[in-house]
Amino acid sequence: MLLAERLVLLLLDPRRGSVRTQGALTAQTLFAAALLADLTLAGRLQTDGTHWHQDCALPLAHPLLADLQRALGTNALPPQHALRLARRKLPRLRTRLLDGLARRDLLHRVPRIKWLPRAGHRYPLRSQQAHDECAADLLRAANASQSPADHALLLLADTAGLLKGLPPAAHGTAYAALGALDNGGRNLTPEMHALALLRRVLLDQ
Repeated sequence: MLLAERLVLLLLDPRRGSVRTQGALTAQTLFAAALLADLTLAGRLQTDGTHWHQDCALPLAHPLLADLQRALGTNALPPQHALRLARRKLPRLRTRLLDGLARRDLLHRVPRIKWLPRAGHRYPLRSQQAHDECAADLLRAANASQSPADHALLLLADTAGLLKGLPPAAHGTAYAALGALDNGGRNLTPEMHALALLRRVLLDQ
């Protein structure tokens, strides 16, 4: 499951079937950043220290990641420019992610107004197990973040305002892990360095 999809499940109101971020960023910005993190974890987005460049040797199977690859192109980009491109060239990310989860039977897809399709849809939770697994992943990452995937989930959860809902002990260890990401400098692996650049861009939004 993509990081972006996990965020959708964590931010979803299970009965109303709507997603609202709890932080300062719009949903479009948050989910664009999550897809950039997904591209990094897939080994396709790398950094030379200040810019990102991607490995486009093989296309990715997930349609959203394939669209992101095409949007970014082959030139080296400053992270803030890459985020702007992802946000602009992949419109309606919230709806596309919700529709994708509904197609996999993790969410329901219900018309807001039965006789007015233009009113859009609601997406009440269908799979409690999927939500619980995402919540468990976040708590585990907060308590003992070890991998780049753990740090990516934490930095996105922080931006989305999700960390404030963690138990006090997990809240403290989560921010300690993010502090290591912020202050790691040259000690970070290339993958972690790319995530650190993404976090810096999000904090500057």
